[in-house]
Amino acid sequence: MTDEQPRRLAAMHPTLQANFDGANWTNLNGWQVLDPAGTRLMHETVIDLSGYAMDSLTFFPMSVGLQDPGIYVFKPVEGSLFNGMHVLDIVTSVPMDLNTVGNIQGQGIGPAMLGSLYEFETILFGTYRFFTQNANIPYPNYQQLERSQRFDSGEPTAADKLYCYRLVVLLSGGLDSTSHVKLPAARQLIGGVMGEEADLVYMQRLKRSYELANQV
Repeated sequence: MTDEQPRRLAAMHPTLQANFDGANWTNLNGWQVLDPAGTRLMHETVIDLSGYAMDSLTFFPMSVGLQDPGIYVFKPVEGSLFNGMHVLDIVTSVPMDLNTVGNIQGQGIGPAMLGSLYEFETILFGTYRFFTQNANIPYPNYQQLERSQRFDSGEPTAADKLYCYRLVVLLSGGLDSTSHVKLPAARQLIGGVMGEEADLVYMQRLKRSYELANQV
């Protein structure tokens, strides 16, 4: 069913060290701003599996990981009564509208949970983290990790590409010309094996992948 060699898929995301000039974020380094208020920032890339798809192979995930050596920093508007961020790392077999993801995350609905548009099986890797400022640490605007939760399925996929996202939702009373955000560069990792399935099983998997990709 599977070949002898393990595979390690990796998606790289750049650091973000951006300043807010009172109207827009500057020095985005490949990141995108998703909303007019500037509170949702996203970086995306893809993992190309088309070579394996041409050989009718299925990828079977076995382990996932996230590497982001560094610290998280966020400075909101002066006098803000709250200060924090949601951070989501997602690798999925279907493209996602991360503005929609940001909306439902604010309502306590994570991707692929009840109330979301996305199916659980499409998310090969998903991690949610909540950070908030710790004023007791003598580093300006340091964001401390308070909660971390996985929401991935680890399901096999026959997709020809994987969509890899980092979404940051900034939580504050607003932004001003003193605001800035710093995020470390990150690597999303998925380890697994490529395998050949029975023709009928593989065709059913392809059909399901097509249906899921076209329903969002």
